[in-house]
Amino acid sequence: MKRRIGKYNLILTALVVLLLALLILFNMQEKEDAYIHVGIAAYDLDDTFMEHYIDDLESTIQGMKIEGKKISYEIYDAQGSTKRQERQLQYMFAQRYDVMLVNLVEPASAANVLNDAKETNVPVILFNREVDKKDMEIAKDVWYIGTDAKAAGAIQGEMLKKLWEEKSETLDRNQNGKLDYVLVEGEETHFDAIRRTNGFLKASESLPLHQRGYLTANWKRELAYEKFAKLDKDTIKNTEAVICNNDDMALGIYDYYKKQDLKVPVILGINNSEEMHRKIVSGKIYGTVDNRMEDQVDAICKLVKAIVKGNAKSSRKVWYSAPHEIVKRK
Repeated sequence: MKRRIGKYNLILTALVVLLLALLILFNMQEKEDAYIHVGIAAYDLDDTFMEHYIDDLESTIQGMKIEGKKISYEIYDAQGSTKRQERQLQYMFAQRYDVMLVNLVEPASAANVLNDAKETNVPVILFNREVDKKDMEIAKDVWYIGTDAKAAGAIQGEMLKKLWEEKSETLDRNQNGKLDYVLVEGEETHFDAIRRTNGFLKASESLPLHQRGYLTANWKRELAYEKFAKLDKDTIKNTEAVICNNDDMALGIYDYYKKQDLKVPVILGINNSEEMHRKIVSGKIYGTVDNRMEDQVDAICKLVKAIVKGNAKSSRKVWYSAPHEIVKRK
């Protein structure tokens, strides 16, 4: 009899343990279901613009609720490495996030990423670094949010045209009747760099441009400084304008002129970073193009809500913020 009671007690204990385990599992599932899970992949948080972009995105989604659920998110920094980001993205797809926000190191690798998105059924919002239109057709639930790179470059061209029309005599320092300039690109084969440059060249076709130099600086301030310093002295002396694909590189050019105690030429950037803006307002640098980062972040958050609610079919597959010029107001 005692053995039978002991057996029943053992069975009862096992059932209690099983019940407790099921309750714990249920509670964990409830806790898990209380959140919308978002994975954020950034190409390089050492990039000043991307650092501010992710900070703004993070502060916005922290306060968001979608149908009563808060957002749980993880940020992955590729540190400018394509291989590192590939590993991060493989891990992210395995986590089955509700939405993935992806800022690619190399936009040309988008096909691999979007094939994975198609296989795993994970919605992907690409942002800031635009991919080829053909790649956007690989997966159904994929969108791009950024600025119109060609339009940003065109604004640089219009800014330079306006300045030449108003002050060609003082701008043409060597009095050769031409506007001598150096072009500083982000990356040689990068879609955004190519589009920004093409936009600038198209908009400035009517100007008597004379390209004195060309360099690529991987979007980085220090590299722009180093490469510009290697140009021959005659080129630097006769440079009247430096057109840069972003603000960090523009600031690197400014650093060079200040360190060499040389007169700063017209410098144009893109992004409207905080430091760049301060230097423009104080008259130290001529101008930049604001690509409306805050509007992009707002568009990303609205799209995340639409995806989670199942209302994203009507959302534009490609959404651009409207860039505009920033110069010192007289």
